[in-house]
Amino acid sequence: MDKKLKHLERMKRVEKYIEENLDSELSLKKLSQIACYSSFHFHRIFSVYLGESVYAYKKRLLLERSVKQLIHSDISITQIAFAAGYENQPSFNKAFKNCFNTTPSECRLKKLSLTRSNLAIMEMKLMKAEMRSLKPISVLSVRKRGDYSTAAGEAWNILMKYTYSNRLMTKETELIGISHDDPSVTTPDNIRYDACVTNEQLADGEGEVVVNDIEGGLYAVFLHKGSYQNLKESYASIFHRWLPGSGYRLRELPPFEKYLNRNPSRTKPENLRTEIYIPVTKN
Repeated sequence: MDKKLKHLERMKRVEKYIEENLDSELSLKKLSQIACYSSFHFHRIFSVYLGESVYAYKKRLLLERSVKQLIHSDISITQIAFAAGYENQPSFNKAFKNCFNTTPSECRLKKLSLTRSNLAIMEMKLMKAEMRSLKPISVLSVRKRGDYSTAAGEAWNILMKYTYSNRLMTKETELIGISHDDPSVTTPDNIRYDACVTNEQLADGEGEVVVNDIEGGLYAVFLHKGSYQNLKESYASIFHRWLPGSGYRLRELPPFEKYLNRNPSRTKPENLRTEIYIPVTKN
């Protein structure tokens, strides 16, 4: 493996570690060990890799998580502030306002106001959920950043080239996408998309292709019929129609999508089928 690919692999391990440990103190020594760089150089190397410092990256992810908590849970704003790393609500309010140009209270109230878009959501067909308990899924994945319509294509091109050149695609291989961020919350250049294939042959990956696990547990599964461009409408129906009266609450994990068509590019948009997996737990 050349030096550039080795560097990318190391930095992706660090990125994954931060995302999985948002509620823990991050040790610069620990992160530099994961990256196999000296503590002296690591901070600058990370900042160049993501365009923001470790502190700024963690702070942003916690603030973006707080938006989901405000909209989709009944957790108090004070508790959300503490979970996001703020000592009091006023400091949280200030940081939230600077980031999203609205206050946490306004964000929470917006979901209750019957604007035209909210009324349209309420008129949507209620999607049917199938509850499934999953074991962890080992996958090969490639992450790209940017608008989903662009990032997804870039990630899949790299992943498919790797899997086919290494003869890893079989009839049992499943195609999975993980959309980590809400485009209405996260700026386009920071949106994260992971293209994944199930790793039945336990390949090691290389460079941008890394081994990851999708966490097991309880998921509400929905079938989306039609174009990928309309997935956002299904998500809106799930989160605003199904979830509030379901008796379930969201777990602190991203949803994922399983693409059921083997050759999406050769399938008419109206014939595309996608399973949407929402990580939940009982109230």
